[in-house]
Amino acid sequence: MSFFYKSNRIIPGEPTRAGHTFFKEAKYLDLEGFLRKIVYKKNKKGNPQLSVFEVAFTALARRFLRPDLTPKQALVKNQGQEIVGLASEYFSYTAQRREGLGVFASIAKDDRPKPARDSQANNLKRPSTQYCITYRTVSEPEQIPIAFLDQYDPGFFNVLWQLRSTGQIDFDVASLASVLAGSYSLEEDDLHKGNLGFYIVKKLIKGEEKFQVVFFKIDNDLMLVDSMMSRCNARMTSWLHNEHAFEITMRDLIDFPNLSDSKNFYWPTYLRLFANPIGNKDYSDEDDALAFIELGKDPEFQREKWREFYKHILIPQAIIEQDLEEVLDKNSPEDRAQIALITHAVLARQAKLRAVLFAIPQFRDFVMTLKERDAQSIQDEIVRDIDPSIQENIIPDIDRNMEHYNSFCANEYVDGDTPLHLAIRLGDYRYQETWQSFSEFAAQENSRGEKPLDVAVAAIKNSDPHSHNEVRKNPFLIIQALLKEGVQKTASYKELSKELRRKIKNYSLNSIHRTHATEASSTDELLALMQAIGEDHSFSLKMKKELSVICLKDYIRAHRNDSNYEKTLLEIKEALNGYKKPPAPQLQFIRQLRSHLWIIRKIRGLFGVTSTQSELNGLINQELNRLNPSCFFSCFSFFFCNSETDIGAETVILNSQEEMPPFISLI
Repeated sequence: MSFFYKSNRIIPGEPTRAGHTFFKEAKYLDLEGFLRKIVYKKNKKGNPQLSVFEVAFTALARRFLRPDLTPKQALVKNQGQEIVGLASEYFSYTAQRREGLGVFASIAKDDRPKPARDSQANNLKRPSTQYCITYRTVSEPEQIPIAFLDQYDPGFFNVLWQLRSTGQIDFDVASLASVLAGSYSLEEDDLHKGNLGFYIVKKLIKGEEKFQVVFFKIDNDLMLVDSMMSRCNARMTSWLHNEHAFEITMRDLIDFPNLSDSKNFYWPTYLRLFANPIGNKDYSDEDDALAFIELGKDPEFQREKWREFYKHILIPQAIIEQDLEEVLDKNSPEDRAQIALITHAVLARQAKLRAVLFAIPQFRDFVMTLKERDAQSIQDEIVRDIDPSIQENIIPDIDRNMEHYNSFCANEYVDGDTPLHLAIRLGDYRYQETWQSFSEFAAQENSRGEKPLDVAVAAIKNSDPHSHNEVRKNPFLIIQALLKEGVQKTASYKELSKELRRKIKNYSLNSIHRTHATEASSTDELLALMQAIGEDHSFSLKMKKELSVICLKDYIRAHRNDSNYEKTLLEIKEALNGYKKPPAPQLQFIRQLRSHLWIIRKIRGLFGVTSTQSELNGLINQELNRLNPSCFFSCFSFFFCNSETDIGAETVILNSQEEMPPFISLI
């Protein structure tokens, strides 16, 4: 865990209230006695967890975006070490790190012309009146002028776009592509005009001095909105969404940033029909939307967007966790559980993005034609600010992945492969998570007449079932899962021998976690085992829960005659349910809810009673009742077990929702 701001060293200034209290002109007295400008935000809704999430999301955004396109953040703590908010560095310092000091410009806000369109719908006219650009040489970072789109009249982005189109100014297209692509990959729901900023710097571009507009973003509190924040802080207008609201589709990626399928609440190409009359944060101007659509057709932007998305799927788990550990203390069980929660969400999102990207011809062309220096620049961004000793282990993996993806595009991709084909072919099938997103492609054939099931069947031939230790690549489990989802058996599957089909039907993963379950000899060791399952992100969340039940059964079979057996069961029950103190964070993933409807997410939150929790309680109660046959344990078992529990059962089949329904009382 790294730096945090001390609340007693903050000079807040006047507060601003826009959904929550923050201080735009705050200053921080650092240990050297210098006052530095910050933006200080108190805990939203008085909930410190929301501040933790935002700072963690900002750490991820700084990795996914190009360098210094979103400001650094840190938590704010009082003298009692309680989290009271967060603080962002003033963006001028961020711009100074990126550009140095030099000539910067600002655009005057007075006498703004209103952009106009000519008779052709997509042919936007140049503004009839030019904006007044004022520039100066700055000697201090605080002097760098920064601006946000909401500070200008609707239509202002179109003005900038037309000035760029006529060569009067230059766009740092890479920065804009990075902000937009990063926001999309990380499920940003709050990219309104007040969070999309820019500054103008004088640069030498192709031998000519020009003013260049560099774009950036702030406020990352509603990232991962589908994966996490819809359960914590969802807008009322989004309550009717379902699990497909932030789906990644080929259409959205090809037309990007013009989104048709993803339901980001604030997005530059989504016009809000009923704009807020008080503020100017909504995208309400048709010319602005058309300018962003035209941006998506620009060849330079298209190259940059594919670069950004490629970088996003190359960022390894180790770096994601390293970034989160800058905010959260991995030695704290509570913080470690949050690291696992966020890491899983990001990896699942990456997997979906990866499968869709490789189905797109333009992206595959980009990968195959990527020059060595451009590949190196991507790698440099991925590992920037990472300890050199850690880089030594990560860089070879990134190199291998780049080589593999290049070879895959050239030799392994089959024309007509859908994202479901590709998730299997790439060895990145995440079971329920992949099926939820791509089940519509289950019956679709590629140019060879192969359905997704055929891809898995081709991988299974001539292979040993126990040689597939990587669950996402395991064709036995993949075929088994597809058939359980109701996929029609194909000719290639029917051609398999009866013996092989029998192995598929009865196959179960011999996970190392099961071995550890039989070896656990104490409550701490059993909790450590469950924690390891929660941190094993090769499994989907549902599979983690299923495996936790299987491992508890393995533990029971191996230790039911131990002298401390009953004590361990009682302690695990306390850790699972939290009667005297909060439930153990090592078991947090078991209580994580998987509701599909956002309104149910809003009601139930991120954690609650799940069917897996009830299943585990049932196993424990059954054993306690066996050890102490009494009315107490028999009655106790009734409340925590939905159905009869079979300790001897090898697998656990859970319903798709995996959670107890909410109780609504009508009085």
